[in-house]
Amino acid sequence: MLSRIGLLGRIMLILMAALGAVIVAAVTIGRIERTNVHATQAAPYPRLEQAAGVIDLVTRTGPDLRPTILRAVSGIRLRATIQDAVPPEEAGMRRMPRAEAMLRAFSEVMPRADPGRDDGLRAYADGESAGTGWRPVRIVARLADGHVLVLDELDTPRPITLQLFGLAPGLWIGILGIAVAGLALLGAQREMRPLRRLSATAEAFDGSPPQGPVPVSGAPDVQRLARSVHAMQERVAALLQERSFLIGAISHDLKTYLTRLRLRAESWPDAQGRARMAADIDGMTDLIETSLAFARGTTVSQIRGRVDLADLAAVEAAERSALGQPVTLVGEEVAEASVPGDAVALRRVIANLLDNAVKFGRGRVELAVEAGAGTCSLRVEDDGPGVGTAEAAAIFSPFYRIEGSRNRRTGGSGLGLAIARQIAEAHGGTIAVCPGRLGGACFTLTLPRTAG
Repeated sequence: MLSRIGLLGRIMLILMAALGAVIVAAVTIGRIERTNVHATQAAPYPRLEQAAGVIDLVTRTGPDLRPTILRAVSGIRLRATIQDAVPPEEAGMRRMPRAEAMLRAFSEVMPRADPGRDDGLRAYADGESAGTGWRPVRIVARLADGHVLVLDELDTPRPITLQLFGLAPGLWIGILGIAVAGLALLGAQREMRPLRRLSATAEAFDGSPPQGPVPVSGAPDVQRLARSVHAMQERVAALLQERSFLIGAISHDLKTYLTRLRLRAESWPDAQGRARMAADIDGMTDLIETSLAFARGTTVSQIRGRVDLADLAAVEAAERSALGQPVTLVGEEVAEASVPGDAVALRRVIANLLDNAVKFGRGRVELAVEAGAGTCSLRVEDDGPGVGTAEAAAIFSPFYRIEGSRNRRTGGSGLGLAIARQIAEAHGGTIAVCPGRLGGACFTLTLPRTAG
C-alpha cells in the first residue's frame, strides 16, 4: 500500500502522523490531570453540606455525646471544637454572606435568616479565597445552650497538578513535540535520500554512457524520475558519440580536400598567386581545426591527473620568449599550484590567453600564477586597449570579436576565448576579464586546487 503513495502524499502522512501524536498526547495528559484534580479537590457545595450536617448533629445531641461527635468529624483538614464564646475574628478574614445563606438552606435545625435577628452563624474566608471561591476556612455556629461550635479548616486544598519525573505536563508535551518533530524529520530525510542520490548522479554526468543500471528506490514518482534521468543520460551519451563520429568524418574529408587544394596550389605558375592561395588554405585549415575542436568540446579528457599550473605557465612563457614574443613570467615563485585536470587542455587555455594578449598588446605581456587555500589562479595581462565593461561577457562567446574586420592578424576566428572558457568550465573553473595594471586587459583563470 505504501509503495503506491507518492512523495507528496508520504510527506503529508508524516506531518499528519506527527501532529496527531502531539494532539493525542496533549489530550491524554490533560484528561489525566483533570481526573486527578477532580478526585482530590472537592467542590464547595459538598463542604457546606458537610458543615451543615455537623451543626445539625451537634445541635440534636446531648452534651455528653458531643465530645465523641467532635472526634468523629475532626480529621486532617477539619477541626471541630465547642467553645464558650465566639472566637475573635482574625486579621485578613472576611465574612461570606452567601456561604452563610447556603448553610441555613442545607441545615435542618437552623432557622432561616431573620432581618432583625442575629442567629450567631458566621462563615469566614481568608483574603486569598474570599474573592475566588466558596470555600470557607472557619464556620461559627451558636448552639441553643449558649455554647459555640467552631469548624476550622486546617489547610486550604490546592489543585493537584500531575507531574512525571518532576516535570509539568506542558513541559512534557513540548518535549514530546520536539521528539515527534525529530522523528518526522528523519522520515522526511529518508524519503528525500533517493532524490539526493539522483541529484548527485545528474551532477556527475559527463556525457559518457552510464555504467550499470540506475538504482531506484523511494516513492513511485521518484522511481519514475530516476528511470527517466537514466534514459535521458543514455540518449545524450549516444548523441554525443554520434556527433563525435560525424565530426571525425567531416574533419577527415575536409582535410582530404584541403590537401588536394594545397597540391594544386603548389603547381600554380604564378609565385605571388601561389603564395596567396597557400595563405588562404592555411587560414581555412586553421579555422576548420579550431571550429572542430570547439565542436568536440575541446577534446578534454575525462581522466583527470595532477597538473602543476605553475609548471605549465613557466614552460609556455619560456617557449614564447624564445620565439621573441614579449611574454614575461612575473610574481613570486609558487611552490605548489596543482590542480586536477587534463594537462594538454589546460596548456591550450594558457596558449589561447597568451595569443590573445600578444595579438592585442602593444609590446608587454605578463603571466603570473597564484595559489590560494582552495583554488589556483593564472593571470595574463597586456598593455593593449583593454576590454570594455559591455564586452566583458560577450568576448567569451563563439565567433565574437571586438574588432569587426576579418583581418587574420588581429581578428582571428573568434573561438580562442570561447575554447578557453569551455575547457575551464569542464575543469570546474572560471575565466573572467577586468582592467589590468598595465592599462590593458587582465584575464584570470581560476581552478579548484588539488586536495591535500
